Amino acid sequence: MSDSQRLQEYAAADPFDAPDLEASEPAEDATDHTVWSCVGNLTAVRSIRARVREFLERSRPPHATLDDAELAASELATNALLHSRSGQVGGVMTLFIRSGRERVRVAVADQGEKRSDGASGPDSLREGNGDYGRGKLIIESCTTRSGEYWTDSTHVAWFEIDVPPPPPEGS
Repeated sequence: MSDSQRLQEYAAADPFDAPDLEASEPAEDATDHTVWSCVGNLTAVRSIRARVREFLERSRPPHATLDDAELAASELATNALLHSRSGQVGGVMTLFIRSGRERVRVAVADQGEKRSDGASGPDSLREGNGDYGRGKLIIESCTTRSGEYWTDSTHVAWFEIDVPPPPPEGS
């Protein structure tokens, strides 16, 4: 088998890395989560937006939380397509969603920065046409916290939105 026919395996990053529920922890405090991977093509952003909305609607968060999560997830997916190997032929990105009573966390893992020399990593430069950067401003304006981190071959961008407590009953 030639080198071009071999697939390189990458260790997946786990943006949640959370411990299991303790036996004494009330079930109503538990979180719900899902993981979904998709091909990095033009329909991926729309699919990720739909997945986020569909998943979060089950927990009935306030509409503003739902709208903000959908918008921020769209930005993360768009950035993964534009700036990583996930947006190239054969690319894949993975969506992680976790929702609980107090917060929503969404992460998009991509296959790392694309560069013309084939290298990748956190020090890679993005295209220099100056038409980038507004996505991070959008994410910061509609989320509570956000960030990103790298593994050897994966870039993970994430955000959290604190869910406001429900109004007291009878109001």
